[in-house]
Amino acid sequence: MNWIQGERLRRLEFVLRPLLDAGLDADTIAAELHSWMLTWRPARPAEYIRVQLARQASAEHTAAALETSEPWGDDVAPRAFIAPRQELVRSVLDGLAAGLAAYSARQSEQGLDDLTDAAAASDMAAFLDTTTSTGVLA
Repeated sequence: MNWIQGERLRRLEFVLRPLLDAGLDADTIAAELHSWMLTWRPARPAEYIRVQLARQASAEHTAAALETSEPWGDDVAPRAFIAPRQELVRSVLDGLAAGLAAYSARQSEQGLDDLTDAAAASDMAAFLDTTTSTGVLA
């Protein structure tokens, strides 16, 4: 690969040490570097290789961490996985009702609850009467 031609061999050997320790031979390492498909030439090829290998190791570590089993065993599962569906729906609806009640109370304290059922009906009737008389609604 022409993008590593200017780098010192000792430096390349140092940054490629993880691949060499993994048992890869020169041809496999060359194929790995070629698979990166660089269309540009890094100013410091050895540093670029070091960073790329560190990113790969980090990605592999993250993937391995995500594949680990959950901290609970088969006999102990969170309630959401074992509760009957009706209970879950009821608990969600109860939470929504409590949240809406708190929201309505806060709106009432701020004087923003002026749209009661009667007020909304009269506002809609007034709007519809105004729009029909101006010819907006046909």
